[in-house]
Amino acid sequence: MITIFTTAQPFRGRNAVAQRNALRSWQVLHSDVQIMLFGDADGSQEVAWELGIHYEEHPRLTGGDSIRLDHMFAKAQSAARYTALCYVACDTILLTDFCQAFNRVEALYPEFVMVGRSRNISGFDLQSFDDLGWERRCWELAQRQTRQKFGENIAFIAFSKGLYLNDVPALPAGTPLAFDWLMRKAITEEVTVVDASEMVFALRQSCDGGEAGTVDSTRGPTVKISTTRSSQSRLCGFAKVPYRLTSADVVRNHWQRIRYWRERVQRWLDEALQAWRETARQFKKTSGLDATDVFGSESSRR
Repeated sequence: MITIFTTAQPFRGRNAVAQRNALRSWQVLHSDVQIMLFGDADGSQEVAWELGIHYEEHPRLTGGDSIRLDHMFAKAQSAARYTALCYVACDTILLTDFCQAFNRVEALYPEFVMVGRSRNISGFDLQSFDDLGWERRCWELAQRQTRQKFGENIAFIAFSKGLYLNDVPALPAGTPLAFDWLMRKAITEEVTVVDASEMVFALRQSCDGGEAGTVDSTRGPTVKISTTRSSQSRLCGFAKVPYRLTSADVVRNHWQRIRYWRERVQRWLDEALQAWRETARQFKKTSGLDATDVFGSESSRR
C-alpha cells in the first residue's frame, strides 16, 4: 500500500509519549504499511526494534546536526517496498480516514502529491491502539480542544515514488521549512497536488505546551524554530494547491484565495479577542476592578 517515513526527537518525556502514539497509529492503519524511522536520536533504535519497524541510523546531517532532507528522501525511496510514500511528522496521529483518502487519490492519478493539515491537541497520554475505541478517543479529545477547523501545520505529504529524487535541497528535515519546500516544489512543477485536509483527521500532539510542530528533529538538544512568518507562508501555500478532496470527488480549488483570507481574518479576530481578554485580566489583577465596568462607565458618560 504505502511506505511512511519520519524522523524523531529523543524519546524522552512527553516527546516519547507523542512519538510512540504516532508510530503505533500508523502501524494499525493497514496490514500493508511499511514504516521507516530515520536518525540516531536517543531511544530511536530501541523503539524501532520494539515496534518492529525499519530503522535507518547514521544519516547525513546538516551543519546544525539535523538530518538532511535530500538524504532522507533518496534513502526512503530506494528502500520503499511500495510505489507511494508518505512523509509525516513523528508526533502526528493518523486515523483510518487517511487510508481512505489515499486510496481515492491514488486510484485517480498515476502521479500525485497529497497534502494535509493538522489539528493540534495537547495532554494526550500514551494510548493503546489494540482496541476498537482508539479512534473515538482521538476524536473526542480533538473536539474538546480544537476551536478552529485546521491548524497551520502541514501534517503529511504523500507522493508517488520518484517525484522527489532530484533537486531536493539539504534542508533540515522535520522543520516547517522542509514541509513548505516540498509542497511548493510540487505546485511549481505542475504535479497533481490534492489537499485532503477536509477528509483526513490528522492530530499533531503538542509536547511542551506550545504549538505542535515547532521543534526540529536533531541528535542533540531540542531546537526551537520561529513559526510566525513560516505559518503564514504555509497557509498561503495551501491556498495555491490546485485540487482538494471532498466526500464526493476531487474538485478544483476555485475558492482557495477566499478561504485563505477568511482563515487569516478569523485568526486575526481570535488573536485580538485573546489580547483583549488578557488586558482585562491584567487590569482586574492590578486594580481590583473589572475592566469592562471601568470602560463601560466611561463610555456611558460620553
